[in-house]
Amino acid sequence: MPEREIGWGRKANRRNEYMMLISPDVDIRNPSDDENAPTDWLSLNSLLWATAEYAFNEKDNITVSDTLDMGIDGKYCGTVLLLPEVFKSPSFVKCYVSEHKYISIFQVMPITRELLTKKLRKKANGIYWLMEQFYTHDDDYKLIESKPFATL
Repeated sequence: MPEREIGWGRKANRRNEYMMLISPDVDIRNPSDDENAPTDWLSLNSLLWATAEYAFNEKDNITVSDTLDMGIDGKYCGTVLLLPEVFKSPSFVKCYVSEHKYISIFQVMPITRELLTKKLRKKANGIYWLMEQFYTHDDDYKLIESKPFATL
């Protein structure tokens, strides 16, 4: 897999871990434990898995702010990769395996077709605009508001 330049002399990492923070309001009971358990939360799980498999299947490196349009009909059409700023520690987003090898940790956030369309209309400015929909910063890039949870 070729390395991908992402600006400022940096390259997209080949080793990533992905997580999705799901709202506590979402009922994620296991249907095999409770036949009345809802299964709509599995759509969020599918988006997480599809994002994690994307780089391998497409032989591409993905990194923060990358947006994946999965062409799905329904509430969400794809995902965007975010830094999990809700944890407030930059040390959380890199796990060093050795001196020069590390695993990047990204938050997967489902996005609607409307958000994706607005991002594309804004072109280069759309990258940061979309990320600010979930983690809002002031002019000094201090986090002032966050909406880190995926909902149904």
